[in-house]
Formats: sequence, C-alpha cells, structure tokens
Amino acid sequence: MMYIVWRRMFFHPSVLWYILFLFLPQPGIIRAQDDQASVLKRVVIDPGHGGRDPGALGAKSKEKDIVLDISLKVGKMIREKFKDVEVIYTRDRDVFIELDKRGDIANKAHANLFISIHANANKKKTPYGAETFVMGPSKSSENMEVAKRENEVILIEDDYSTRYEGFDPNSPESYIYFSLLQNSYLNQSLGFAAELQYQFKNSAKRYDRGVKQANFLVLWRTTMPSVLVEVGFISNLEEEKFMNSAAGKEKLATSIFQAFYSYKSKIENRSSFRPGEHAVSIDQSKADSVPASAEPQQAAAQVSDPPKAAASKKIEFCVQVATSSKPMDTDPNNFKKYRNVERIQTSKNFFKYIVGRTADYAAVQETAKKVKADFKDAFVVSIVDGKIYPVAEGLKLIHQNSGQ
Repeated sequence: MMYIVWRRMFFHPSVLWYILFLFLPQPGIIRAQDDQASVLKRVVIDPGHGGRDPGALGAKSKEKDIVLDISLKVGKMIREKFKDVEVIYTRDRDVFIELDKRGDIANKAHANLFISIHANANKKKTPYGAETFVMGPSKSSENMEVAKRENEVILIEDDYSTRYEGFDPNSPESYIYFSLLQNSYLNQSLGFAAELQYQFKNSAKRYDRGVKQANFLVLWRTTMPSVLVEVGFISNLEEEKFMNSAAGKEKLATSIFQAFYSYKSKIENRSSFRPGEHAVSIDQSKADSVPASAEPQQAAAQVSDPPKAAASKKIEFCVQVATSSKPMDTDPNNFKKYRNVERIQTSKNFFKYIVGRTADYAAVQETAKKVKADFKDAFVVSIVDGKIYPVAEGLKLIHQNSGQ
C-alpha cells in the first residue's frame, strides 16, 4: 500500500513540477520582498463562497453574506483613500465562483495582493476569534479541518478532479502533494498576515488566534502575496451576532483596511519595512477553544511585549537579510558569498538570518549600507538577550540604561 501511495506521489503532476523547480535557476528564499510587490497598485479581494455555496451556516446567517458585506466595505475604504490603487473583486454579488477561477482573476490582473475573506465554523460552539492563514503545510489537526472545510467547495464544481489535478479535499494523500509545493511569496504573505492579526486584536478587539499555515486551494496558484482571513466564528452565537451587526462589520472591515494601509506603506518604503514587526509566528498549536471566562479583548495576544529595561541585558544590533519558514543552511553560497550569516529561530516555524552582529550602533549602520548593495530589503534590528526586536527597542533600552 505504501509503495502505491509513494508511486502515485512521485508521478503526480504537482510533484514532477516541484522536482523540476528544484533544478531551475531561481532567486531563492533569501529575497525578503519580490520586485512585483514593491509597489502596491492592484489588490484582489475575494469574498469566500457565494451563490449555491453558502459556506458555513450560523444560527441566523450564512458565511457568504457576511464576508461579501465586509469585502465590499474594505474595497470601498481602499478606493476612497488610495485613488491610484485598483480594487478588483472576485465577486461583488451573490454568485458562485470556482476556487481556481478566483486565483486566476488575481493572476490575470497582475495583482500585488490577494485577500480571501471568510468566516470560521466549528462543531463546538465555544471557539471564537480571528485568524489569518498563509499557504503551507498544516501540522495541526485543527488547521487541517479548516482547510478541508474551505476546500470541499470544489466537490460541487464541474470536473473538479481534472481541474485540480486529481486533488481530493478529503484525502490525506492529496495534502501530502500540497506539502511539496513552495510559496515564493511566503515572506510577504506573512508580513501582511501579521498586520491583519495586529489590527484585529488592537482595532476590532477580537481574540487573536494567530497566523497559521494550511493548504488552501484558493491560495494554491496565486502569484502574489496571498492570505485567507477567518474574521470570526459563525458557529459562536455571540461572534455571529457581532459579525452580522453594522458595527461589527465596520470594525472588521476597518481592521483589514488598516492592515492594508500599513502593509502598503511599508513595502513602498523599503527603509522602514519590518517583515513580521508585529512578532508574527506561524501558530500550529492553538486549540480550537479558549477558556469560557476569557473575554476576547483580554485573551493572550500574538504581539510580543517589548523588552523591559535592565542594566544586565545584553543589547546588540545586526542587519536582517532574510526570513524563511524552514531552516536554511547559512552556507555562503546561499547568501551571495557572505560568510558571517547567523540563523535565529524566532518561533517553531520561522527563522531569521542576520549579519554583522555588534554592540556598536554606528558600526551596524555602516554594515547595513554595504549589505543593502546585495540585499536591498535588508534592515537593522536589535538583539536583546538573544531575541530579535525592532531597532527602536534596543535604542530605547540603551537610552534608559544610560540614565538620561
């Protein structure tokens, strides 16, 4: 049986493509930003489900209606604020759009960002909160169940087996195929996902369920930074009520817009871009439920607290040149011949690569000037007792410790 499984895997079109991909020249994961995403001029907003596909069902509402309302509000906010940004909807009314066509719409439009907006559901009534997914292998059963639920829509599509290269949303084998695919825009997707979760927690006061990875067909073929947002649980009576209220929809739409605003500003100003500055981590372990006594605005957040001032803390600076979701060898050949690259693991599935570690801030600024000639997206960060923080935190600690 195992022989048959691995034989099918090896000759599956996706796997053959992946093997070919390994031997083709490529810029590699070490680019923190792709040139296509350096200016954000076109965004595709994808309201999940629609038409004959209602999505998740609540006590009084349907997922397809909630996410369409929120999506239209987000698009309107972007258009009003940014006259030069083109907003494209995969659907702007109650119609059914196949999953592969949603990605095709974004690809054909040469979009710089793809936002798929959904509402979550669970067999239990207690789970609540917002979470954002990026494309990648799921290591938790909870994340896998979310992906299966969202992917099952292809079963009502015509000839889905051919269109999705034999993918079966209920087959574990199909998800093994998925795990071999690489997302070239993972770093940018993570950066935007972090902005979203930060805004959901701080602006909409929702429980922060974190940034996660799962294999979503709607994100599979997009050729730009892409995320799938679950704005809340329609299966939770209180959250369903919030998502259906005018105030709730406004808060959720505003959070997504503010995340877009922040992300756009940062990628278009490379000198201030901080991938994951809101301490994004790919969270595979959060349970589907939280204590009933925990209020959403009081629940534990994904945003790291700044380091506390203490004279004993070791404060250093360095230049961050790359991030990755899997550990990468720091061999000079992988980093344009740089021999002093260090790899720091910031969470279970997130790694950062730095050069020029020093306690001298003036020295690291000089290093950054040289490094940017090879890594144009590089930027200075601080290291406090071995943990990476925005450079401002390190400078603030030095100022506090000096007694000034």
